[in-house]
Amino acid sequence: MYIIEREEKLNELIFTESSRLICIDSKEENDKIKLWREMNDGMAYVHKGCRPDKDEFGILGIQVAGEMMHLSVLIKDINDVQRLYHLQSIIIPVQPTDAEILTHFVEALLVLRNVTIVNNSLLFHASRSKSNRLRRKSSTVSSDKE
Repeated sequence: MYIIEREEKLNELIFTESSRLICIDSKEENDKIKLWREMNDGMAYVHKGCRPDKDEFGILGIQVAGEMMHLSVLIKDINDVQRLYHLQSIIIPVQPTDAEILTHFVEALLVLRNVTIVNNSLLFHASRSKSNRLRRKSSTVSSDKE
């Protein structure tokens, strides 16, 4: 979990679910669903306090299942639809391994770092949310006075 404070409010920007090195498929699937729910909750919480740019700001998810690490990001598009994007799946080098696996692992960590830096900047420069009352469009229809 990665937490950032903005205007005395804590926001979680990275969620993680992990299992043991020996992982059964049902555990991996359950963790995937749990991570998606946590990311949804995190996105809703962030948007309660501020309005980061849509189609840019995202909540990161890291799932470690066995020797694999899956990176995902949840982004709210301009139509307020949340979309989950799978960024990368890589092998975690838990023992001495070849250079290619290690290179892919380092690349994934750099992607994670870069997305985190961008999210911090977007959150820092985001405007505050207005109250729900002000956000809703009025359904009142007025007529001319006679």
